[in-house]
Parts: sequence; structure tokens; C-alpha cells
Amino acid sequence: MMDAGMDALRERINDADRRIMDLLAERLDIARRIGEHKMEAGIPVRDAPREEVVVSKYRAMAEERGMDPDVAERVCRLLIKESVDRQAALMGSAVRPMSIAVIGGEGRMGRWLRLLLEGDGHRVTSVDMGTEAKVSDCGSADAVIVSVPIPAVRGILEELDSVCRPDALIFDIASVKSPFADLLKGMASRGRRVCSVHPMFSSTDRSLYDRNIIVCDCGCREAVDAAVGLFGNRGANICRMELEEHDRRMSYVLGMSHAVNIAFFATLDRSGLSYGEMKEAASTTFRKSLDANRSVAFDDPNLYHDIQFLNSRSGEAWDVFSECVSELRVASLDEDPSAFVRMMGRGREYFSE
Repeated sequence: MMDAGMDALRERINDADRRIMDLLAERLDIARRIGEHKMEAGIPVRDAPREEVVVSKYRAMAEERGMDPDVAERVCRLLIKESVDRQAALMGSAVRPMSIAVIGGEGRMGRWLRLLLEGDGHRVTSVDMGTEAKVSDCGSADAVIVSVPIPAVRGILEELDSVCRPDALIFDIASVKSPFADLLKGMASRGRRVCSVHPMFSSTDRSLYDRNIIVCDCGCREAVDAAVGLFGNRGANICRMELEEHDRRMSYVLGMSHAVNIAFFATLDRSGLSYGEMKEAASTTFRKSLDANRSVAFDDPNLYHDIQFLNSRSGEAWDVFSECVSELRVASLDEDPSAFVRMMGRGREYFSE
């Protein structure tokens, strides 16, 4: 049975929690007001240098009070994210409403896009199996977004080329561009407002804060600017690149990262040790690897195969990866640690850029 002293201390914690929540609400309200000023002045919601100044102040204040600065930084970054999200919502309400069709609007990313765009006041039509709207009905849309499996993108783009208005914005969100890159370039050369977009996050992410969005230039800079305008002022990191560069990077960013995880859990599966046995002996690094492995294992295997197979640059990345694995095997089993040390040294140099 708790004594009166413990009850009094817990009540003080309850009171402190209430004051913390009041201060959080006050801080977020101030952030919203700052967002209103940014909207009036045309200032981006995200100010990364300012964020780092605020983080540094939180760490310093934590150290002054004998607290863990890493904990203070995590709290600070959560507050910054929430502040930017609230300011981004204000920015979204100020955009010019458009008529937008999402091909594949009932899929995971399609639904995500619909919710995002509808939240900005756009009139969004879903074109998918089970919906009344068809691709042939997209002729009056201001913008058409293609959110379908990679093998189906080319056929959809060809149909849109024949039905869309000349001034309509058209872009896909596929993870690999090789199967239809030539078509996009050809459409752009004929005056079509086309580009190619790749959101580098999953459909479960509700916030765009600090998420990467790639917008590829297919030959129409106006289309790139228009696509950036749909996603831009929400705290995301917009990466503009030439279409030809996309798949080279994705062969590593997606292809190799997926391959490493699949190879990792395939090795665990053949080790003779159960998942439970691995977990109870796991180190911090191993736990982090398991989290990534599980995420990949439970994702869509057909999509992951498409990302490997349909990317014309995959072979180049696999050659580099295979070479490095062979080099690491030799270095790991050599009594002389110098080759192993050199490999790790090159890694430190790479990450120090």
C-alpha cells in the first residue's frame, strides 16, 4: 500500500504533466501564428538551419539541468515536426484548387495521394477497378497522376497522351523509370507537360516533414515546377534530378538496400536458429537490423522484384555489391586485419563527406 508521501509526489507529477501539456499547446499555437506570417510573406515553412539552432539550444538547456541532451533533442525534433505540419496545413489551404485524376486511386499510395490533395481543396477523382471513372474520362483534368504497378505505367501513359488536354500536367510515381523513360522523354519533346515523381516513403506516413520526394525532369521544366508546387511547401525535401539519373541512384537506394535485407533474413532462416533465439541474444546493432529486415519481409514481394528486375541499372549495382561482399569475406577471414581496417576506414571517409 502506497504511503501519503508517494501519493503526494505522484500528484506533483500529474500537475507537472498538465503544465507540460499547456506549454506544448501554447508553443504549437505560436508556431501556427508564425505559419500565418510565413504564408503572407511567401516564406517556406521549413527552415532547416533555424531548426538546428533550436535543437542546439535544447541540448544546451538539458546539459545545464543535468538531463540527457539526446532525450532533449528527440523531444525538440518532435515539436519541430508538429509545428511544421501545422504550418504546412495552412499553406495547403491557400493553393489554387485543381481538377486532379489519380489513376490507381484505390491503391495504397493512390489513397494517400487522394487524401493529401483533397486536404488542399483539390477536386480529386479516383480511376481504378471498381470506380466509375475510366482513363478515357481524364480529358478534362488539370492534372493526372499515375499510381499503378510499374509494368502497367507505360500503357496508361500512352492512353493519357491520347486523351488529356495539351496543358494537363501528367506524372507517374513509380519506383523505377526504365520501362517508360523513353516514352516520357518523347511526350515532353512533343510539348506535353510531363515529369516523373518518386515519393521516397510509404503510404503509412501521414506527414511529409523531412521526407524525400524526387521530381525528375523529362524535358519540361514547367511540369517539374508544377509537380513541386503540389508537394512543395510541406516540410519535405524536394530533390530535382534528370530522369536518366533516377534509376542509377535507385539501384542502390532501393535495389541494394532491399537485397541486403533479403540476404540477411534468408541467412538467418538457414542458420538453424529461431527468430526468438536470435532476439534474446540480440545486440543493439542486430536489433536495428531485425527491424529493417521485418519491414522488408512483410512488404510486397512482387514490387520488390519489379524494383530489381525492371531497373536497367541493377546489374551495375549488383556487380559492385558482389565485389564488395567477396572483398569483405576475404578480409574477414584473413589473420592480417589490415584489409578489413581499410574497408572500414573507407566507410568512415564516405560518411564524413
